[in-house]
This record gives sequence, structure tokens and C-alpha cells, in this order.
Amino acid sequence: MLLYLLYPIVRFTLWVFFRRLEVRGRDQVPRGRPLVLVANHPNVMLDVLLLAAFAPGSFPRFLGKTTLFKNAFYTFCLRQLGGIPVARSQDAGNQVGRNQDMLREACQTLRKGGALALFPEGLSRAGMQLRPFKPGAARIALRAEDEAGGQAGICLIPVGLTYTDPSLFRSEVVVQFGAPLPVSDFLEAYRANHGDGAQQLTSLLYQRLLPLILHLENPDLEGAIRDLVAVYREEILPQFPESAELHRQLLAGQELIRAAQYFARTSPDMVQVLTTGLRHHLDQLRRLDLAPNALSPGASPPTLWHFLLTLLLSPLALYGFLNNALPYFVPRLWARAYADEPEMAATVKLAVGMVTFPVYYALRMGVAFWIWGWTPALEYGLTLPLSGLFALYFKEHLLERWPLWEKWMAPRQRRRLLQDLAAERTQLIGDLDQLKTRYLTLPPEETP
Repeated sequence: MLLYLLYPIVRFTLWVFFRRLEVRGRDQVPRGRPLVLVANHPNVMLDVLLLAAFAPGSFPRFLGKTTLFKNAFYTFCLRQLGGIPVARSQDAGNQVGRNQDMLREACQTLRKGGALALFPEGLSRAGMQLRPFKPGAARIALRAEDEAGGQAGICLIPVGLTYTDPSLFRSEVVVQFGAPLPVSDFLEAYRANHGDGAQQLTSLLYQRLLPLILHLENPDLEGAIRDLVAVYREEILPQFPESAELHRQLLAGQELIRAAQYFARTSPDMVQVLTTGLRHHLDQLRRLDLAPNALSPGASPPTLWHFLLTLLLSPLALYGFLNNALPYFVPRLWARAYADEPEMAATVKLAVGMVTFPVYYALRMGVAFWIWGWTPALEYGLTLPLSGLFALYFKEHLLERWPLWEKWMAPRQRRRLLQDLAAERTQLIGDLDQLKTRYLTLPPEETP
């Protein structure tokens, strides 16, 4: 029952938390069959919520470390949400007995036609690298299929989760479901040797997930890749005209990764020089509070209509900001303690925000009731979340264009710096265009 009550709340929360969210590939997920959703794990809580909100069919059940089930209240809530406790090597107690219980419960879920959502990397880590999979997901699926005599019809579904920034509120995310892997195809190998059969399925699942995300073979290149994507991704998006916007960005990022890894192997000195130039350019833009593409020739400057609309709507946006600033900034301040753990930062922001906003709204409405009575208090309370959402829209769609006004309204020294940065960007794009031409003319045997 709790699941069905929380489902619309979770989807609304995700709609607010992300500026843009795309879900792809749900049409190829089989309906009416037991499923094991297997995803990468760049964010602690958001990954779970995204799979729970957008997985086709029944609500998936999740495995959670036993330490989460020590508190009676948490145990009740997690159980109502379908959580299954799993013991880890570092947890105290009878690990073998506990995990046998977990295996039985997970397999029973699949035999009944339910769904599981698992993260075989084990730990949640942000970054552009898919870490080696543990075979637990494959073992659970194969064991359940074997216990059903090969008639359960269990499928493994790879799911790629790609965030523009896994630590940032109002970032963007792509949830991409891959083609199903029927577990019965590996049952013969599993019956011959449980370990080998599970490892075969795990290896194939890993390869199926790679095309759904951004993956770097060399993690040392991640900083350079992020800079390259920030500056040059928009230049190659026209190569992918038939996809939705975030999927186009994912495809562009994958192509840039392949090219960068090739040149890092063949021309490391040239890559080092270009990387230094990109970092300097982006650092300068950041000091001026400008987006990476703010000086792009394709960036449209604000019009007179935009200026007038901004002035007209600013009082309403200011009302929303003043009435939501405290619960908005408290989660951000709380998350500063996790600055070195990007996979935790957004989780902390979301969890703290889910407490601070309702409590703050309740207190404001309580004060309004004490002063004016029920009806005005309810009317005022309704304006709080609505004006807060409008303030977000105002910031993202109107105010974020204001830095471009500095091209002609800023002091002369700043305008000259902007002109120098625009010229520097033109030079960088020209250098990258030359590399793109060189990369695209490679013979097939040299192409990554």
C-alpha cells in the first residue's frame, strides 16, 4: 500500500529535482515476465528512485545493507517499500545464514513474477567508469530460473543512468533501458558449473551496459573529458539529429570519449597542451560566472522582449525566492560536508530537502493561521510551493541569460576580457575541428 502512495510523490520529487529527465527504451522491456534490472550506480539514492519511478511493470524490489534494517521504524518502511536486507563482509553476525535468507526471498520474488533492481558494481561511485560487476545479480537470476525448471522466463535488463552532474540539484539525467537478456539461454552452462555460468552472464551483462552510459577506460582522462564535453559537445550534436536532446548529448559524449582516448594513446603531448588550454578557458569563464557555451556564436542574446518580461515577472519570482530561500539553501549547506563524495551530495540534498520544505511550509502556515485564520493560511500555504517552482523557472529560463548583457553593459575592462575569451574559444574550436577531421578520416582498423 505504501508503495502506491509514494509512487506519485517520488515521480513529482524527481520532476522537481531534475531540470530535464529522459527515459528511453522502455518499449523493449518485456511485460508480464519476472525482471532483474541491472544498473550502474553513480548516485546513492537517486539511482534507486529513478528505477522505482520508471521501471515498466511491477515495482522492483531492492537489496539494502543489513545496517539499514537495525532500526524498527526503518525496517518497517524499507520492508513496505520492498527492501531485502543483504549482509556484507564487513557486517557482524552470521553472514552465510543471512544471505541465504536474502537469496531465498529474492528468488521467490522472481518466481512469483516480480522484479528486482540491483547494482552489481557494489558501491555507489560517481565518475565516467563502469567498475567490474560482482556476479550476485546473475546468480540470483540463474538460481531462480533453475528452481523454476527453466520455465520462469526471467530476463535481465541493463539500465544506464547518465547524469550531467550526479551531485547537482537541477541537473539532467538519461535513464536508458537496454535489450533484455533471457536467463534461460545461460541455464545449461549454469547447471554444468554454477560459477562459470554466472560469470558468463555477468560478463555479457557488463558489455551490454557499456553502450548505455559514458565509460572511460582510463579514469585519469576524466577531467579532460569533462572539459572537452563542456566546450565542444554542442559542435557535434548535429551529427545525431534523430535522437531526443539528452540522448544526443550522451551519444556526443561517447564519441568524444572514443576520440580522446585514441589521441591520448597516439599524441599524448598534443592532448596535454589542448587539455591545459581548455582548463584555462573554463576557469576564466567560471570566474566571470559564465556558462561554458555562453560565448558561443550560436548563443542568442536577450531581446527587448526578454528584458521587459524579466522586469514584469521579477516581483513574483522575488516572492517565491524569499518564501523558499531558507529550505532551499539548508540542503545545499548540509551537502557541503560531502563535497568530496559527489555520489552522496545529491542524495543528502534530496533527503534534507524532503524534510526542510514540508516542515518550513507547515511553520509558515501555522504562523499565518495564528494571525489570519484557516482560509488565508491555506491560501498562503498554496502559494509557497507554486511560487518556489516559478522562481526556479525564472532563474533557469530568464536570469541565466543575463551574463550575456555584460558584453555591452559591463565595464570596459570586463568587456575586453569577454572579447579575448571569445577569441580564445574560436581558436580552441578551430583546433578541435582539425582533430575531428583527422579522427573521422582514420582507416577503419585504427578507429577505436
